[in-house]
Amino acid sequence: PWVQIRILCVLGMLGQADQRASGEMYETIQEALRRADSGVNVGYAIIYECVKTITKIYPSHELLELAATNIGRFISSDNHNLKYLGVTGLALIVQVNPVYAAEHQMTVVECLEDPDDTLKRKTLDLLFRMTNGGNVTVVVEKFVTHLRTSVDQHLRRELVNRISELAERFSPDNEWYVRTMTQVLELGGSVVPEERAFGLMKLIADGSGADEDADTQFREFVVNTYVSLLEKTTIPDLLVQVTAWILGEYASLCSLDGYAVDDIIDLLADALDRPFEMQSTKGYLLTAIMKLTAQQYDALSTNPQVKDTMTKFRNARSTDLQQRCYEFGALCQPPGSAPLMQEILPYDAFSEEVDTDSSLSFLDGYVHSAL
Repeated sequence: PWVQIRILCVLGMLGQADQRASGEMYETIQEALRRADSGVNVGYAIIYECVKTITKIYPSHELLELAATNIGRFISSDNHNLKYLGVTGLALIVQVNPVYAAEHQMTVVECLEDPDDTLKRKTLDLLFRMTNGGNVTVVVEKFVTHLRTSVDQHLRRELVNRISELAERFSPDNEWYVRTMTQVLELGGSVVPEERAFGLMKLIADGSGADEDADTQFREFVVNTYVSLLEKTTIPDLLVQVTAWILGEYASLCSLDGYAVDDIIDLLADALDRPFEMQSTKGYLLTAIMKLTAQQYDALSTNPQVKDTMTKFRNARSTDLQQRCYEFGALCQPPGSAPLMQEILPYDAFSEEVDTDSSLSFLDGYVHSAL
């Protein structure tokens, strides 16, 4: 059998990207698969080596189907070693064409329940490769379940990246994407990269771009989804930042009872009293309050909660928070406070391009007077 294994390795190298050479060995490999005794370990070794060879040579529809059928028996086995071998072999087949692994999807999903961590990791990798537009919701749901229960930081980071990638590539609609990324932000905590949060905010700001009414309905759904998150006692900093940004931009779209803009400002102000790991998180909350005040200046400029919050954080230890509060106070000074605030803190301007003057010509008068 060891000679057979070595010959199969050689055939795999000889048949790579060579249709004619591969065609001459199809029958031999098929016969080796048929004769391999699946009742002993050496037989399993030959079957696995045949599968490896089939995935290396020029693809044959018949052989790939046969390989998937044989490897499926490994995955269904009660033996952990055979399951691992089956998952590894199916991953090789998926690299050639995921179609041949589709019928084994549910069996692969069951491997996630196995207590063996090594097998679980390999299964997660295989499921990631097998995912497409038709099964993305099932696979992501399984990944989220494991993110919720896992304590291994490396595995959690891997799950966060894979869920995010699958959501970006195969999301069936924007609402599903938002719900999925909200779970990732809440469950992933500190292992979620900031770029993932920025990508979510950009999607919300851009919308579909095709229908303004549809975009408004989508943003209303987002606000309704996020507004109650601030009432939770503990949520990760990155999720607080995203929530604050969403409410600062679109709180007026909220259609839930008990969440008028005044109520949302109270939630943002209360959240400022919590301890956060990232210094910038309180900056997001303060900015959200400032933006809401600018959008509805006449109604909110005299709001005692806004005034008390700004007064309190003028004396904060963070110079960034102090600066924001003093700038807000300066913007509130008449005359022309409302138009100025609305120009500096505009509504839904996240995706707008900002014109810059690289020559800083607006300082010419100041420079001339100083000279």
